Amino acid sequence: MFRPATVFARSRQLLAGCTDTKFSKAIREASHVSPLTMGKLHPLWTAQVGAKRMSHVPNYEEKYREKLLEKAKAEGVSTIEELKHKVIKDRDEPSNMPESESTKAMPKISSSAKKAEKKPLRRAKSDGSLPPNVKTLDQIMRLDLLESKDAEEIGHIWNQYHATKDTISAAIPGETYQRLLEVARKNPLFVLPLPRNQGVEFFFLQLDHHQVHFTSLIEYKTNTVNARPYLTLTHYTDLIESKGLVLMRGELDSESNLIDTQNAQYLALQMQQFYVTGGPEKRAVLENFNQRPELFNYEELIELAQKL
Repeated sequence: MFRPATVFARSRQLLAGCTDTKFSKAIREASHVSPLTMGKLHPLWTAQVGAKRMSHVPNYEEKYREKLLEKAKAEGVSTIEELKHKVIKDRDEPSNMPESESTKAMPKISSSAKKAEKKPLRRAKSDGSLPPNVKTLDQIMRLDLLESKDAEEIGHIWNQYHATKDTISAAIPGETYQRLLEVARKNPLFVLPLPRNQGVEFFFLQLDHHQVHFTSLIEYKTNTVNARPYLTLTHYTDLIESKGLVLMRGELDSESNLIDTQNAQYLALQMQQFYVTGGPEKRAVLENFNQRPELFNYEELIELAQKL
């Protein structure tokens, strides 16, 4: 995975000139027990991490078997596997993406997209909001072959393809992703606890330009703007208007073994919980970290994180 040297530059800008009561107290509160904090963990917590590992890959292949075989025949191939390879381009193809523009406002989802109608694609390009080193969606998928498919089928193809790679993936409803963006505008930084054999390790995250970068908190405190991103989630919004769908791919740092795909899936799930689906208690902890750091409490964070 290409690793830009300054992906955490925005966090330094946000933290620059802050007093001890702005962010720094919240980071100190969490980091004084990093990298591991010993303590009682819910006995099911670690088991839940494993149980969630492949939950993002629903098995629709049998459900759509006949339809997929018909599509395969129409495309001149004989098996579902050959159809998937025809739809998905080689992920290792070099990127020719031009210099990106600054982040643009997200388009609103049409009512027809909410119903996931099968209709020609109208693309809301995400490439203008992504760094120039990141592949565009049409460099990963044959978008012309998706015109007749609904959001569920597209999500299935996307997740099945990534299930055998050293990555994680998800197909996110457009409205859910828009809620994530709304919350992230006021709360772009956070820390999450990752279960380890002897306790938990805290990871620092930053949301920026349709990407989420994760690094260990101790790495961030040591190197700040030059911290190594151990996990990067990229959100492709090209299909948000026509299909009501955002495709996510999470790539791990190939030069490190600090986290694996199981850890990555867990961090992505926890981010979703605190930013969108976890309820008012989790949202309050997120807002305390960003807006009321004097109220942030890492013990409360750990306790709520165990409630998946």
